[in-house]
Amino acid sequence: MPTSLDLQSAAASKFIQQFWPRARKNASRILTSDFREIILCGCGDSHHAAYALSYALANWTGQPARGLHAMEAARYVIPRSVGEHLLVVGISSSGETARTIEAMRLAQDLGAHTLGITADSDSTLATTVDDAFALDLPEQPEGPGLISYLAALLAGYAIGAQLSGGKLKEQINTTIGGVPEALSEWEVGESAIGHDTAQQVDPTQPLLFLGSGPVRGVAMFSAAKVVEAAGQPASAQDVEEWAHLEYFTEPSRLPVWLLSAGGRASERELEIVEAARQIGRYVIRSVWRYGPDSLREDLSPLTLWAGPVAYANSLMDRIGERPFRGFDGGRSRAEGGGASRIRSSAQLQSLKDLSKFSPLN
Repeated sequence: MPTSLDLQSAAASKFIQQFWPRARKNASRILTSDFREIILCGCGDSHHAAYALSYALANWTGQPARGLHAMEAARYVIPRSVGEHLLVVGISSSGETARTIEAMRLAQDLGAHTLGITADSDSTLATTVDDAFALDLPEQPEGPGLISYLAALLAGYAIGAQLSGGKLKEQINTTIGGVPEALSEWEVGESAIGHDTAQQVDPTQPLLFLGSGPVRGVAMFSAAKVVEAAGQPASAQDVEEWAHLEYFTEPSRLPVWLLSAGGRASERELEIVEAARQIGRYVIRSVWRYGPDSLREDLSPLTLWAGPVAYANSLMDRIGERPFRGFDGGRSRAEGGGASRIRSSAQLQSLKDLSKFSPLN
C-alpha cells in the first residue's frame, strides 16, 4: 500500500505546476509596500523552507533577508530590529504553531508588516498577521509532509518574484514553470538512488546531509523526513563545516549525502566528496542541473528532496517502522506531539515581556 510520502512524491510535479500560478496571483494581491529588510521564520519543515527562501529573496530583491527559527526570530532578532520597512513572514501549515504566532505578534508590536503563509485561513496565525497567504492544499494521508513544504516554497518564491519585478520576475516565472517536467524526469533516477541506498546503510548509524546556501535548507528538510519516517538519526551540516567537524567522526563508513545545485560552493563540494571518500565514508550525491545559472541554486529546494524522500520511505519499509514512531513512548497525536506543546506553549504577548532580559534595565 502506498505511503503518504509515496503519494506526495508522485503528486509533486503536478502540484508545482498547478499551485505556482495561484501563488503568483496571491503575491500580487497582498504585496504592495516598500520593504528594505525581510525576516522569514517557522518551525520544523516551515523553518527549513524559510531558511532556503531567504537566499532567493535576498538575491532577487537586493535587500537583506534572513530565514530563522521562529523562537530565534521572536526572542532574539525581532526585538533588536527596526520596524519601519521590515517584512516578517511566518510560515506554519497549521497556523497554530506557538512560536511562529509569537514572532508575528512581536513583529507587529515593533511596527513591522507581517505576512502569514498557512493552509488554514481561519487559523490563529492567519487572523493575527496583517496579510495571510492561503496555501489551499490538497487532502493527503497522515504522515511526514512534503506537499506543504513545496507550497511554502512556492509562496515564498512568488513573494520574491513580486518584490523583484521587471525582467527578473518573468525569468523566475518561466523557470519555475519548467520545473515540473524536469523534476518528473530527474526524480526517476533519484528515487532509484534513494531506494538502493536504503538497502545498503545501517539504520542504527547517523546519516548526515550536506548542503551550502539555500541547499542547506533542503539538507535540513531531508534529515527531517528520515527522522519522521524511519526514526534513523539524521542531521544536516554546511559543506564547509563538515571539513572542520564531522570529518573526524567515527566509524569511517558513516553515510554522507551531498546535495548540490552546482552553485557557488560547487568547487568546494568536489573537494569534500574526495575527502569523505578518502577516509572511508559512504558517499551519496544528488546534483540538480536544470535552469539558468542565476536561478538554479535558489530554486533547487523545489527538487533536491527527491532522493532523500525516496530513501526515507524505502528505509521505513525495510525496517518495518511507522511514521513518527506511531506516537508511542509518551508521544501523542495531540497538536503534533502532545508533550512537546508546539501549539500550547506559553507565548510572549509583546516586546515588553522581554524587557527583563535587557541589560539596559
